[in-house]
Amino acid sequence: IERVEGERAVYYLQGEREDEMSYLLDRVVEWFIVDNEPELEKVMKVVDERGERINLFIRIKMREHTIYTGKHFVYGIDWRKASKLIERLRGSDTIDQLGVHFHRKTQNVGEWSLKEDVSEALADSLKHLDWVNIGGGIPVKYANSKPEIDSVLREIEELKDFLNSRGIKLMMEPGRFIAAPSVALEAEVLNVYEGNVILDCSIFNAYMDTYLLNIRLPVLGESERGFRYLLKGRSPDSLDIFRYSVYLDRELKPGDKIIFLNAGAYNFHTEFNDMPKIKVEIVDDFPFSLP
Repeated sequence: IERVEGERAVYYLQGEREDEMSYLLDRVVEWFIVDNEPELEKVMKVVDERGERINLFIRIKMREHTIYTGKHFVYGIDWRKASKLIERLRGSDTIDQLGVHFHRKTQNVGEWSLKEDVSEALADSLKHLDWVNIGGGIPVKYANSKPEIDSVLREIEELKDFLNSRGIKLMMEPGRFIAAPSVALEAEVLNVYEGNVILDCSIFNAYMDTYLLNIRLPVLGESERGFRYLLKGRSPDSLDIFRYSVYLDRELKPGDKIIFLNAGAYNFHTEFNDMPKIKVEIVDDFPFSLP
């Protein structure tokens, strides 16, 4: 938090102690998100004792359209409880701006009507709110997923108009829509045999989302026919595969470069198999033309 301006931060509380909350307030953090009632009571106590005011988002669990939650933890206070909490907080002297926050399990991919969900879940609470934060993000295209981004943007625009007509502001994070295309991963071919290409990096130090979320990055210059390759990372792990099948218009040899696109979210790494951290170079523009 020392590296950012506190008043620009929206801080998600996850088990902070009272002294840690005071530390944040000392650094002029004004916006907080809470997703459970014990955390809410703790932050209200600290703020009240200091005689300060904060802006607060209550994260709520929206009504789900499926009973399957998968491997993702579902954050938030049940939407059926939220209305009473919101009404109480609206009357608190310690709260300046009040909002709700919800975030689907991954991205806003357009399966549901945002306007319908918000109007149903918050029907009795909208009059108390200054903000609705829908989290994020706007999806991007990968080799194995091609979301209808225009339909997602239409849903968001419809919700924005609905909220603005009631004096409520909309907040969201663009997420992968900005982060992903701002980064390309440049890999060098180390070996080629029987259609397998061994690269000088690994999913474990270059793109863990391949393993965690089964995201397959598009490759610059790939086509629907040509030379077919499996692109493998250099670790001995059999799961270390960037792409099971990609077609290129050229025959690869050691020393050639492979450019993965939309590689910016999330490009954290691990030290599995003693993998080095990938060097990051910041440029004004990519040294190649994008498709």
